[in-house]
Amino acid sequence: MAERTLLVGPGWLGGPTAERLAAAGHRVWTLHRSGGTAPRGCVAVTGDVTTAATAPVTLTALPPAVEHLVVCVAPSSARGDSYAIYPAAARGAQALAAALGVRHVVYVSSTGIYDRHDGSEVSESVPIAPTNPRVQALLDAEQAIASAASDRVRVDIVRAAGLYGPGRDPADRFARGAVPPDTWCNFSWRDDVAEAIRHLLTQPAASSVHVFNCTDGHPVQAAAIRQALTGSARSRHEVAGADGPGTAGRSSQRIRTDALQATGWQPSVPTVFDGLRRLGHTLPGLAATVS
Repeated sequence: MAERTLLVGPGWLGGPTAERLAAAGHRVWTLHRSGGTAPRGCVAVTGDVTTAATAPVTLTALPPAVEHLVVCVAPSSARGDSYAIYPAAARGAQALAAALGVRHVVYVSSTGIYDRHDGSEVSESVPIAPTNPRVQALLDAEQAIASAASDRVRVDIVRAAGLYGPGRDPADRFARGAVPPDTWCNFSWRDDVAEAIRHLLTQPAASSVHVFNCTDGHPVQAAAIRQALTGSARSRHEVAGADGPGTAGRSSQRIRTDALQATGWQPSVPTVFDGLRRLGHTLPGLAATVS
């Protein structure tokens, strides 16, 4: 019998993830906050995850029991979302998991939770010490979804970094020097994150909480990306190490992915340079970045 999966947030990441799960044999329902077309092979249900567990109309539209719950309300300050939505969505997802008898939850979070600015290596064991509202919201959300774990429920938290891919191209901001050149950047090709989610749903549903960083595993400094795209590591207006045109508060860290790769997952796009080529960019300065 096909496993039943509910995916919350079928947007730019969640939509392709839902389609991938359906293609793998899952029966997939997707929960949309304001309606929408169902991803291919899925059933769309309108509802707000923050209240779905106590909304009879939403629950009636869903199957009475679901094996897997995937939450793709991916945190991103770039979209201008209120930080508070993430812990609220996580609390709602935890209640929904209980209402539907879910045995495996996968929650997409962000490596922004580490908030390192010194270029240091970061693994899942690094302590989280919030110093701003965004990091606090990320931590609150993770703690809320982790409370869904029990002696029969497994929770996997996937901390993704630098999501890009079709429809989300980072080339322009790097080519024009909008990121300080010495910043360490980490990237996740969208379909590789979708595959990580599918892969984790095949893991034994032992009761516990697991945290996995999900990136291509090859951190790159912003100057190297600019060099690859333009042939020049710095614009005339940039000063090495200065905030200049960069994004205030942007993290600079090198994310390790050993834990996820140890489960058998591997990225299909191994570096951001490979991803930029897939997006149609030529890289005239790439040789200089690897020489």
